[in-house]
Amino acid sequence: MVVYCGICNSAITSAVPGIKCNYCTNHFHIKGVGHRIINGDPAIKGQFPWQVGLYVTTEDGLWFCGGSIISEEWILTAAHCTRGGMSAQVASGSIHLDLATITNASTIITHEDYRPESTANDIGLVQLDTPLKFDENTAVISLDKEEVAADVPITISGWGHTHNGTTELSEVLNYVQLVTLSDSDCKGYFGDLTPPEIVCANSATSEVNKSSYVGGQWGAAVVDAAANPVQVAMVSFISFVGCEAGTLSGYTKTTYFRDWIRSKSGI
Repeated sequence: MVVYCGICNSAITSAVPGIKCNYCTNHFHIKGVGHRIINGDPAIKGQFPWQVGLYVTTEDGLWFCGGSIISEEWILTAAHCTRGGMSAQVASGSIHLDLATITNASTIITHEDYRPESTANDIGLVQLDTPLKFDENTAVISLDKEEVAADVPITISGWGHTHNGTTELSEVLNYVQLVTLSDSDCKGYFGDLTPPEIVCANSATSEVNKSSYVGGQWGAAVVDAAANPVQVAMVSFISFVGCEAGTLSGYTKTTYFRDWIRSKSGI
């Protein structure tokens, strides 16, 4: 099994039998092409302590996704990341994946009604085998109690490609500022089949197109990230047109699944 550019460290190679690190190869067994933060900015230490990287092991190989810490033992992520997962390793506590703390996870939950063709119910959970130890670099993020409205600034964070055309993951966590759109704007762009739990977002500036381009990967959408961070959604999809084309991206609202999250995790 070969791991894609720069997301492998010694803890992963010892935790996953048969894994080998191949930095910057085109031959890899990772779901999609990596979480891309297009035209974003590098994060600083402790800026996003809820952000984790997920290495999900399946019959087809190793997938890399993102997730958020919602308790000492539960990680919230997307169904397109957990589907088919047999086990996982969670990287936390660092903006650099190769310096992160690795925690094993054997319980992976995918929403029972997840529909890949429509992105409906794109939500999943990972339960850690050992509880995390919280500090300034590892912390819980609260989940929103009210559905996110239109014209709300959100922050997306993640590792991965920072522009079109690159094949290398970022060495550091990146983030981008977007703004949510109305349901009518979202459906007007993606069509009436857009699931009701999806909120769309686009660049917060007209000068530079920004995106949380996700080739099958995931990141938390957070409001008031600097002062009072609350997770309102998670990355689900983007238009096939591309990352830097100024297209919209779709996010699964966490409020839509609060009962489901609570029933599975108690959170």
